[in-house]
Amino acid sequence: MRTLLITDLHFTEKPIGLMDAQKKCVKRIFDEETPEEVIIMGDLMMHRKPSPSVLLALSEVLQHFAETAKVYILRGNHDSETKADDGVTALTLFSPYAKVITQTWFDHKTKRVFIPHYEDEDTIKEALATAPKGYTVFGHFGYAGCLNSAGDADFHISLSNFRNDCFLGHIHKCRQETVRSKGLQHTVTILGTPYTTNFGETKKLNYYAILEDGKAEYKVLQHGPRHIMVDRGMLDPLIEELNDPDYFTMLRVLLDSSETEPPYDLLDVAYVDIKYKPVFDEDNLSNYQPSRDLFSLNDVIIEDYVSSAETTLEKEQIMEGYMLLKNED
Repeated sequence: MRTLLITDLHFTEKPIGLMDAQKKCVKRIFDEETPEEVIIMGDLMMHRKPSPSVLLALSEVLQHFAETAKVYILRGNHDSETKADDGVTALTLFSPYAKVITQTWFDHKTKRVFIPHYEDEDTIKEALATAPKGYTVFGHFGYAGCLNSAGDADFHISLSNFRNDCFLGHIHKCRQETVRSKGLQHTVTILGTPYTTNFGETKKLNYYAILEDGKAEYKVLQHGPRHIMVDRGMLDPLIEELNDPDYFTMLRVLLDSSETEPPYDLLDVAYVDIKYKPVFDEDNLSNYQPSRDLFSLNDVIIEDYVSSAETTLEKEQIMEGYMLLKNED
């Protein structure tokens, strides 16, 4: 069975033209690889409450896949209506031509475990712990250390929780770990996005994978949306590369205050963004600390703010809570 594995498509309408480029890119991957199956590991959309245009674009892509392949979709955090872990998602609209997985599913026929996104990580740990030996896990979550080498400020799922080979969405940068336990060895792979989704991902390699005969082949995408940041002084020699028609290029040019804007007439890119570099660095910032309060909130300001706020709570309830907090101080 030849399976296309892809994740975190993040379909979005902004900037103009990006969603059409995403759609074209994903279709091209499918057509070039001709898979019998497609597994999308979550975050098909950028926003929890997608516009009709985003849903129609995803529908077009998924119907294209379903003409010749079986399609599996995992619910990602961006696909979930809320953080309630109740599985409610707009992805269920695509059920006629895709298997939409909203809660953990053990597919014993294919020996696979599908774990969608959960805010409660204990739910994920339980699914990992009960995955039968020899099954392959597909999920939308991270683990401690996948965002930084220290393993803090990210996730509380340890690599020791993994007992099977696993492919993950959710984290945008590709990464692979080998887990050894009780004489067994497993591989945990974060696939990453097939294209960049913001300027912070500039220069990141973007992957999709082909699973066939028990082996995974990772392929670097050579077309589609990309974000690039370039210093103005380095721009001119790169213009031909930036104008590559295989890419939907979103370009950010970094300028010093004394530099001129880029040569727009020579650039043939989808989007140009200008950002000025800081005039001074953080080392030169003032360390001034006032010896007295320069501004303080009083009851009148708080009450006026509450009165103008849009909330389902009664004003009297909010003010009562405010007074309790104030009196505790």
